[in-house]
Amino acid sequence: MKIKPKIGAVGLAGEFEIGFDKAPELTRAACDALEAAGTAEVYRADVVMYDLKSMTEAAKRLKEADPDALMISVCTWSEDHHLLDLLAVVDRPVILRSFPAVETGSMCGTHQICSVLTELDIPYIQVYGEPGDPAAAKKVLQYSDAAALERKMRVVRIGSVGGRVKGMTEVAFDEFEIKKRTGVRIVNLDEPELHAAAEEITAAQAEAEFEAKKLDRFRRTSTREELLESMRYYLGMKALIEQYGLAGIVVKCYPHYMGKICLGYSLLSEEGIVCGCEGDANNTVMMKLLYDLTGIPVHNTDILYPDIKANTFLYSHCGSGGFSISATQEEISLSHVRLAESGVCSLFTAKPGIVTMANLMGRGGTMRMTVMVGEAVPTSMTFPGNPLEVRFEKDVLAVVDEIAELGVGHHWMGGYGDVSFALENFCAMKGIRYILI
Repeated sequence: MKIKPKIGAVGLAGEFEIGFDKAPELTRAACDALEAAGTAEVYRADVVMYDLKSMTEAAKRLKEADPDALMISVCTWSEDHHLLDLLAVVDRPVILRSFPAVETGSMCGTHQICSVLTELDIPYIQVYGEPGDPAAAKKVLQYSDAAALERKMRVVRIGSVGGRVKGMTEVAFDEFEIKKRTGVRIVNLDEPELHAAAEEITAAQAEAEFEAKKLDRFRRTSTREELLESMRYYLGMKALIEQYGLAGIVVKCYPHYMGKICLGYSLLSEEGIVCGCEGDANNTVMMKLLYDLTGIPVHNTDILYPDIKANTFLYSHCGSGGFSISATQEEISLSHVRLAESGVCSLFTAKPGIVTMANLMGRGGTMRMTVMVGEAVPTSMTFPGNPLEVRFEKDVLAVVDEIAELGVGHHWMGGYGDVSFALENFCAMKGIRYILI
């Protein structure tokens, strides 16, 4: 489910400035525009700060409301220390909402505050426009998504089963860096734990779960025995997820668990659990970021082929995506995993739409998030997995070179919708290098 941020709204004005009397009206109108979008909860403090008493009352109300971000309607020029005193009580990222006017000093007062917050390393954004401007409201909401994401990730746990794949040094991860930069704690699990959890599931339980999930509705070429083995691993992973309170899981799947956990990944993805491949904990965290911003399953892919004529990239992996991101439910096939030619994968092509493709990697100060936004277009089963073909405005051959120069790597997570602005601001809050290609 997509996060729904809570925004604490308060006015700020100078009592001797032109427009002071209009401050409550401006603040209300800015809140109305946010509520019209319906993607955030807006708490109205119903206070315009202009002295110690009004600031203290605002701080009391906002502390009780516990918002993810603060929207400060800078209605006129104001003494900047009122906001600093508020932030001493309610320490949240700041959205400075400024309004067009000649004599109020809203914009210049906002710029003054921006310089102060910059000096103090307090995360903020400035949003300028009429109080009812939908574009301004959208920018406020996207920033509040980043703020809510930052808070939520502090308590996220992702299980890593078996570490990373041998020979894939790229996916080596630094638990300290992940915790420091994203908030996520990695829970290390041994492969025997996964195997034992699956072994505890009886054939009858696996059969019953297969029927309950109505998996007979899909075409299949895998054997009944392979399907039931996959269901045992699915239920085993669910048991570990419940035991350790996990929001995601990543398994060193290649080569021994290929085709054993893939169907389980598809099912877990539909239940809001992010599932990473090949021991890549960094990009499982990336999947969680994208999932919380979009509210739907995320593609887990390799970048495979640039089509120069169409100016598209082909992405895919073995076939473990959530069923709801398939182009059509009718095409889904439960079939053998490529290379091993055994087990069960969920094979389908990706549905079209705007997508944010992202990669997260690095350690010890090199952590970086690389993002591309494009349009997923209808495609065919050009790769036995979940092929996703994305068209970009930028020349794909130039992108090939840029990815190589940046040292990005080959794993790309794909979330539907353009969430690049929220990701950029999440990175700014957490000290992660953000790269937009």
